[in-house]
Amino acid sequence: MQFDRQTLMKIGAAIVVVLLAAVFGLDGGSKEPDAPQARDVASNATGPATRVETKPAPSAASPKPSAVTMPKAEGDFDYYVLVLSWSPTHCSSDEGRGRDDDLQCRSGRPYGFVLHGLWPQHERGWPQFCSTAGPSEVSDALVDEMLAVMPSERLIQHQWKKHGTCAGLSQDDYFAAAQLAREAVRIPKAYHAPARPLVTTANDVKRAFLDANPAWPNDGISATCGRSQLDEVWVCLDKALHPRSCSAEVRKKHCGGREVRMLSVRGDWPR
Repeated sequence: MQFDRQTLMKIGAAIVVVLLAAVFGLDGGSKEPDAPQARDVASNATGPATRVETKPAPSAASPKPSAVTMPKAEGDFDYYVLVLSWSPTHCSSDEGRGRDDDLQCRSGRPYGFVLHGLWPQHERGWPQFCSTAGPSEVSDALVDEMLAVMPSERLIQHQWKKHGTCAGLSQDDYFAAAQLAREAVRIPKAYHAPARPLVTTANDVKRAFLDANPAWPNDGISATCGRSQLDEVWVCLDKALHPRSCSAEVRKKHCGGREVRMLSVRGDWPR
């Protein structure tokens, strides 16, 4: 049998393909290589391939993340006063030399403003030591949780008995509200950890807090003083923990333009 030149070339090419397939295991692309890898890696049109992490689809019954909603405060009061104490003022006083204040004043931790309490307030006057169906003592677990922002077990117990019982909330909800209120306040940078005493006025402290928290009304904060030192910053909040104006009674606590000191932040104070 005779073949023309073109036929011989076709036969030769077919023989080469067969030989290559036998040697290198070529299969003409009929099989998808590395199938597991192909499922894990997605092509990126603007750059190199990017690994895609596969996650199980969310269950229809799983709730979506949402903002924390505080239970309604059922107590007989009009609004809250969030009280932040300047820790160096307390720790340098006679009241700060007790063993219960060791965590705040002698633990080596440099506290500046700390949470003193969240106080239910009337437009005139305030409720205190209210009757409650809940426990009178704060549980050890809740005390341990609150020590991060209220570094005194005695203070935590006192705040619940005198003020928390009047909020119409459970212990857990009351202290959760106190933590949320504290977390919503931005402390001005100048007061984070001053290494030297500051000479200032309550008006300047108030202005610094208002600048750091522009949502507050001008009459929604008061700064209190004891003798020649700054004591506390009082922030007024409605029952939903939104900023509001303070009553005249709270505004009168503001000590105005007289000069006061803010002692420097330090970790250890003498007993």
